[in-house]
Amino acid sequence: MTLITNNTLRQVLVSFFGMVIPFLVIHFSSKEMWGSFVSVFLFSLLVLQIINWGNKEYLLREFSERPAKMALTFSENLTTRLPIVVLFSIVALFLFPLSFGFWITLWLIGRYWNYSTEALVLYQKEFNKSMFIETLSFMGFGISFYCLKSAIDVYSLLVIYSMYQFLKGLLYFLLFRKYFSLQYATFKFGYFKASLSFFLLSVLGFLASKIDVYIIESLGNKTVTADYQIINSLLVFVMSVTAFIYSPFTKAIYRNNEDVIRKIQKALVFIGLFVVIISLVVIHFIIKFYLKTNAGLGFYVIAFLYVYPSYVYGLDIVNLFKQHKEKIVVRNLVVGVIFNTVLSLLFLSLSYGGFSQYGIHAALLGSAIAQVVVLFLFKLFKPA
Repeated sequence: MTLITNNTLRQVLVSFFGMVIPFLVIHFSSKEMWGSFVSVFLFSLLVLQIINWGNKEYLLREFSERPAKMALTFSENLTTRLPIVVLFSIVALFLFPLSFGFWITLWLIGRYWNYSTEALVLYQKEFNKSMFIETLSFMGFGISFYCLKSAIDVYSLLVIYSMYQFLKGLLYFLLFRKYFSLQYATFKFGYFKASLSFFLLSVLGFLASKIDVYIIESLGNKTVTADYQIINSLLVFVMSVTAFIYSPFTKAIYRNNEDVIRKIQKALVFIGLFVVIISLVVIHFIIKFYLKTNAGLGFYVIAFLYVYPSYVYGLDIVNLFKQHKEKIVVRNLVVGVIFNTVLSLLFLSLSYGGFSQYGIHAALLGSAIAQVVVLFLFKLFKPA
């Protein structure tokens, strides 16, 4: 139980630190500043989905099946994905000013190390050390930001944020350095095919929750982009709570029969109702008093429809994994991403004349409908 609590606390801590940063930027600078930074932020998020290429799930499976060869597996994995880091570091030099390129590269390297060691954190249950690294590195960011707050701009924010990510990644790599050996640092050509299903699920899950943010950012309104990115992060965090609840029991779920899983699912549906309502009340006060943005009752109805379905179909995904039917999960998520993209674009185009007032509602409505569609796909088209 202590390990479960520590891992949950670690996941909440990581999410909390991630959500605090935009609030700091807006408080000491402006929404426009964070909105301008979001373009770099979104680029890195998308690129990191490709750099990671499902490595956490792949490594956890390999560590479980071949524990005696952990150093070999980890070293091969780290080496195999390194060319992708180099590739997108070069891409960043063409998409952003040259002065940004070096710092974006540090950012990508830091996250590359960080995500590469996530499987080791979970497998070796190094939750307390992980929380120490997260706290120490965030304190470094906070001190640096506070010292520069009076002269902060997009470039200086990129510098300290990139150093924060690099430091954190370096600390994780040093913690698990004994698992990396140059002797085993070889390119494994079959890795990308072997981990393709994990990669697709990760990317689709990411796009399902973030595609609307990319659409908002592409329209160029920095203030609305800042507001919506923060609101999206808050709502996605509430969605992720469902995984925090059942992930410690995943092993038990895999071993239990369908009746037990249904009972757990019913409990999760009830708990989710309580968690989502309370969370939306908290988000209401954040939107009203911190973002100083008006959001009527309709917004919170849409937000509920966006968040709550994940509590209803979350265990369906685990159950399909149990049955080795990942293709059904991929199919449903692809449909969700398509609905989200098309509907968000449609609703935003219809509301663009009153963008500042209705843009956030329009984008979120597209995402909410997509989530409801995904829920129906999981519930109405169950495999035999």
